[in-house]
Amino acid sequence: MEKNASKPDLFEKFIAEKSTAAELNQLFDYFGSADKQLLEDLINTSMEQESDISDITAQQNRLDAIHAKISAQLFIEPENRLIRMVRSRELAKIAATILLVISAGLLLFRFLHPPHQIVPGTSVASLSIDGKKARLGSGKDGVLYRQHGIEVITKTDGTIIYKAINADAETASRLNTLETPRGGEYSIILSDGSVVMLNAGSKLIFPTDFRGSERKVYVEGEAFFQVAKNAAQPFIVAIGGNEIKVLGTRFNVSSYPGNEGTETTLLEGSIQFSSAGNRIILKPNQQVIARNGQIQLKKVAAEDFSAWTRGTFLFNDVPLAVVMQQLARWYNVDVQAEAMPQKNLYLKLSRKADINEVLEMISKATGYRFNLEGNKIVLEE
Repeated sequence: MEKNASKPDLFEKFIAEKSTAAELNQLFDYFGSADKQLLEDLINTSMEQESDISDITAQQNRLDAIHAKISAQLFIEPENRLIRMVRSRELAKIAATILLVISAGLLLFRFLHPPHQIVPGTSVASLSIDGKKARLGSGKDGVLYRQHGIEVITKTDGTIIYKAINADAETASRLNTLETPRGGEYSIILSDGSVVMLNAGSKLIFPTDFRGSERKVYVEGEAFFQVAKNAAQPFIVAIGGNEIKVLGTRFNVSSYPGNEGTETTLLEGSIQFSSAGNRIILKPNQQVIARNGQIQLKKVAAEDFSAWTRGTFLFNDVPLAVVMQQLARWYNVDVQAEAMPQKNLYLKLSRKADINEVLEMISKATGYRFNLEGNKIVLEE
């Protein structure tokens, strides 16, 4: 080892238990003279050697390993030849200093990065407007955006309100995007007064204001609509390659990636559903499912399919795989839906319930046992 070897290199060899006696002497001399900040910098440098430093678990393990190895090597029994060669009266002081720094680092890291907790979803989303992206939560009432005749207001209940006041045509036609992550939901009152509620893992693309002969928006995932009536300006929802045309009504749409088609359920009024050249008019308590260019119409209890907007999971003869997909989106966990047994579920649950309580109720209802392994729901063999 060259005399001017870098401290990080010496430290890494020390952690790897590959130091020679000369290298240990050199490093311990540094430990004895370095101040606390220098030691912290050295430890941080060592942590940055982790290949996946963005992984919190990897960082935690790295810090734990540093603490364990320093403890083992600095307080090892004198029979060890290398340690005996370099040990001095100052070693205990050096050891205490560096372990103090490491312990403080561990405590700070664990405070800043607590173990991942699986909790129910909440009001959280992001809004892209005028080339900028804002994170939305259930904060206080206020004005998020006010420019070019447009005002966007945030409410404490997880709603944003769009108001267009003398906006020019270019501004009015500009598209905005409201997007909810897994574990999130959000509501928006559009400039025409229509209300849209987005479920977890969904997206709504809409113009700042509605001008022209129609009001058109685009949806991915799941959304509930309460459309303001305007016979002169039909409201159109484009979703999964299909279009829904309404004048004023309440309905639910769902078309998540991986789902088998687009599902539209009418609660009130009437809608025209178009898919691959096929058109059908829905009446209340009817549902249309479009998949592979085919559409299927059936009678349902429509309120069941909007139960999520009222804080409830309502599974009425729903396949277990679909149930698990819904839980995965709402609780932001992983699940291998295709591995679920072919069984349908009848169950009503609060969307605020603890995930373990939910899995226990599903286990009782199905006879199968489900567990959480980290961030994943697994079926017990």
